[in-house]
Amino acid sequence: MAKHKVDILIIGAGIAGLWLFHRLKRAGYDALLLEKNAIGGGQSIASQGIIHSGLKYTLAGQVSALARSISIMPDLWRAALNGNGPVDLSAAKENAASQHLLIPPGLMGSLIKTISKKALGKGAKETPLEEWPGDISASGFHGSLVHMGEPVLDIPGIIHALAEPYKDCIRQNDGTEIEAKLTIYTAADGNEEAAKQNNHNKGLETQKRPLLMGLMKHAPFPLYAHFVGNSDKPVATITTHKGKDGTLIWYVGGAVAERAKDSSPEEVYSAIRKAFAKYMPQVDLSGIEWATLPIDRIEGKSKTDGWLPDTPTIHESGDTLYCWPTKLTFAPLLSDMIFDRVEKSGIKPNGIQSDWSFLPEAPYAETPWDTAQWIKESSAKAAS
Repeated sequence: MAKHKVDILIIGAGIAGLWLFHRLKRAGYDALLLEKNAIGGGQSIASQGIIHSGLKYTLAGQVSALARSISIMPDLWRAALNGNGPVDLSAAKENAASQHLLIPPGLMGSLIKTISKKALGKGAKETPLEEWPGDISASGFHGSLVHMGEPVLDIPGIIHALAEPYKDCIRQNDGTEIEAKLTIYTAADGNEEAAKQNNHNKGLETQKRPLLMGLMKHAPFPLYAHFVGNSDKPVATITTHKGKDGTLIWYVGGAVAERAKDSSPEEVYSAIRKAFAKYMPQVDLSGIEWATLPIDRIEGKSKTDGWLPDTPTIHESGDTLYCWPTKLTFAPLLSDMIFDRVEKSGIKPNGIQSDWSFLPEAPYAETPWDTAQWIKESSAKAAS
């Protein structure tokens, strides 16, 4: 079988790989992106789409290194959505321009001290009661509402905006031998296995954070919120999405989802019900249908057990890089880090776009809510 050559080969068409690939192609590099399954599949399509500024990571009253490094990310994404910057996301959209922190009585004082710190004060402010959104006012919530200034993105739209301009060079590999000057793995859980197969795993350390995310179909209104508790992580994080039929879906993470992937789904449903009973007791969940989505968040090993690394992670072995963005919001930062290595490698943009049409096309991934197996609220309660 003939050997084919390319300057830069990226393996893994999630958000991290797509962002990097789009940027490389736009800059004129000879690059190919290979995906084993579907474009945007795995952790990317399962993302809630939140572009964090770091505020939720400071709920314990401390401004961490992670919070500081993540604080500039929303502005970088907004620039891309406006067609400015190294990638063009103008074909995509925000699901919401902001989220809210719902803070029970008694917790607001310490949080105000946190968000007033210079590192994180940008975009965060308390919302006066008379300016609360009507659905939150009618939900029975009592406490303080903080406007976060963090956008929530339409992830399928982001995936398409990154992929479509250069889709001819996003392919599935059929076993064809491809030789690259620089190979970059952005395949999340596939990175470590590839490193082992390539004998590149010396010094490589990763960690898994299991989640069992909750899905709620027939949501009564759009909601983008964090339910704040006494922990350094939200009790629940809710984003809103639309199914193919236009049905509203609440996608729920946070502490309610942080459990083993093989946990009983009823545990998640029960935890979410309790969270709504405390924070939004007037919301009627009787018409809800439920589903769960098990996820292993794969990332570089953190210095602090059970917590996120402060930045994206790159494991380097010769002319091969194994990369993890840590979070969706860090994709631009990971791209910057990789570009630094590309420039040091001496590879230059040459404007070549090789013909890869002989390789199979890579399809787009479907959203979790469009492939979920749903159970009605009455049946879910009966199983609890």
